[in-house]
Amino acid sequence: MKQINAKHLTPHDSGKRIMEQMTPEQYFLRYSFPCAHVLLEMGSIDEKKFEELRQNVLNNKQMDRGELMIIFPSAFRRISEVATKMKKDIWDLDVIKKYFFEQHNDYIEKRDGNYKQFGSHFCDFCKVYKGKVIGKEEDILIVQYGERVRNVLSDILPDAEIGDDVTIHQGFAVEKLE
Repeated sequence: MKQINAKHLTPHDSGKRIMEQMTPEQYFLRYSFPCAHVLLEMGSIDEKKFEELRQNVLNNKQMDRGELMIIFPSAFRRISEVATKMKKDIWDLDVIKKYFFEQHNDYIEKRDGNYKQFGSHFCDFCKVYKGKVIGKEEDILIVQYGERVRNVLSDILPDAEIGDDVTIHQGFAVEKLE
């Protein structure tokens, strides 16, 4: 299993331009949207809110910070801890990146918050990994990470191609890397 080290992550090519132009809110939503499926299943959000989140991430729309904090309270509790250690604001892009690339998986390993109610396979599915696209079939990317392979949706990253290094979170490719 290859977990992510933020110091080595840089977006790639056209994905780089998109990622560089993103606000912290857009970047956060890109990485947190895969969790919206879980929130929907748990009843924390309804279908209408899920669809709004989906449209916002697919169209790279910026959402209100307060609304994001209400929808994803556990993530922001953890991001707040990271921000405090870094002595930065929770909306600093470096804080958000450090959370998703370095700390997110640690919180899952510790079974923080809701993760304590989920089995190990689902918790593993919730982690963020770096991998390589080894196949593409329509909107499905086949991503190898470590010794494992996962099929993920390319909805968030439609320009991903075979050979690209990407991050994956749950069932989605999220970002191209160099």
